[in-house]
Amino acid sequence: MISITLSGIVKNFGGVRALKGVDVTISGGQVLVLLGENGAGKSTLIKVLTGAIRPDAGRITMGGDTVEFRDPEHARALGIAAVYQEPMVYPHLTVLENIFAGREICNRFGMVRHQPMVERVRPWLAALDLPEAVLHRPISTLGLGHVQLVLIAQALVQEARVIILDEPTSILSRAETDRLVGIIQTLRADGRAIVYITHRLEEVPRIGDHVTVLTDGRVTGNYPAREVTGETLLQLMAGRTNPAPAAEASAEGAPQAERPMLSIRGLSHPRYFTDVDWDIPAGMITGIYGLVGAGRSEVAMSVFGALGTRAGTILLDGAQVRPASPAEAMRLGIGYLPEDRKRQGIFAPQSLEGNLTCNALARFCRGPALDFRGLAAEAAQMMRTYTIKAIGPGTTIGTLSGGNQQKGLFARWAALPLKVLILDEPTRGIDIRTKQEIHHFIRARAREGTAIIVISSDLAEILALSHRMIVMRGGRVVDRCAGTEMTPERVLAAAIGAATSSSEPQPQRQIA
Repeated sequence: MISITLSGIVKNFGGVRALKGVDVTISGGQVLVLLGENGAGKSTLIKVLTGAIRPDAGRITMGGDTVEFRDPEHARALGIAAVYQEPMVYPHLTVLENIFAGREICNRFGMVRHQPMVERVRPWLAALDLPEAVLHRPISTLGLGHVQLVLIAQALVQEARVIILDEPTSILSRAETDRLVGIIQTLRADGRAIVYITHRLEEVPRIGDHVTVLTDGRVTGNYPAREVTGETLLQLMAGRTNPAPAAEASAEGAPQAERPMLSIRGLSHPRYFTDVDWDIPAGMITGIYGLVGAGRSEVAMSVFGALGTRAGTILLDGAQVRPASPAEAMRLGIGYLPEDRKRQGIFAPQSLEGNLTCNALARFCRGPALDFRGLAAEAAQMMRTYTIKAIGPGTTIGTLSGGNQQKGLFARWAALPLKVLILDEPTRGIDIRTKQEIHHFIRARAREGTAIIVISSDLAEILALSHRMIVMRGGRVVDRCAGTEMTPERVLAAAIGAATSSSEPQPQRQIA
């Protein structure tokens, strides 16, 4: 059974020490949960383990023998595979071609043999509940949740002995998460080692055998997963002795809804959703919940002018509108923070200043020229207001942690005089403290009178944050609730289609 030990691992990037003598043991037949806030060193440690970077000091042993990973291909040859939170795929190739990229099965003439590849991946498709037909689709046509499952299938096909899962459930539905847990249990029973990175503390006792906490590049805790409390883990991750402050209770002081700032009636798309009605009041946070494929993001993209519709009306502040493009939606006062930070949100090679101010360039036009001094001052102010940690506005945003990138995206939209702000998975893949900061920013923006839509796959988060809830399933609205009606049982029953009296479709119901 495989065993890997990392001893005294040190890694420096310029003057920054990302890892400060990290000791970690990974054992076959066990799930090691790796916890830590953004910037704690988790990503750097995983890059060392997969051969993407070499440590400056320390030792790695496999089965008692010292190894030095030359590159990622060498690590894969030794049985180490990683499934990253941000999908790394060839978007124009099919799912099958992505799974076997660089490892195609060929005949003696070098021609690719597709059928043997299909047969090899078929058992894992069944285990992940993915239809075989998906193999022949371009992977770019899949949602993030299904892309994640495909990459897990890729690791399984490679027969990896160590599988690293980086935030695998952050974009998976409850049913997909349950399937993944079953797969992990099967792999563990087969003697494989799993390294599981997550920000969801409730997953630790359910999935893990052991938990290691990283804080500021050091190991601050090692515990059996079922013997440590969430409060202790939170204290270790935060690097302080007191637990993080509790989240604000959304039910207290909830504003009274007036007429909706945004109303959509009978909105339909031939593929994604049918006859959708939403009422979104000003000054309130409306949560939209549903499993993968529910149509939540697609409706939001239609409101933002990024996806066409075949029927229905959109009313903004009482006037009928139909944005033909995101630019037109922005002129109308609608903002949209997308779910995929890397692909749809940031301009990774550009500066933080450019990313923060790109939506507000018109305000800084002075005839044919831009007021660059004003832009820099605006970016610096936004960094202070939204506690974005960077050396300065000129820092390349792609070098920042995911939490700081996400705060930058929120700041970009919050700086505009919007009537409606749509936030699609606004805290996906960020640490707990940054999540609480973003929750505070969202509540503050709602108190200013903006109509806020929050789309999230994290049920606990969306229940704590929202004043009202709309639940979707299969492209339709199936329930609406507010206040004390918003219970996890009711929302989940509606989302998964469990028949209860409180989760029947109520398409005409409006919440006062």
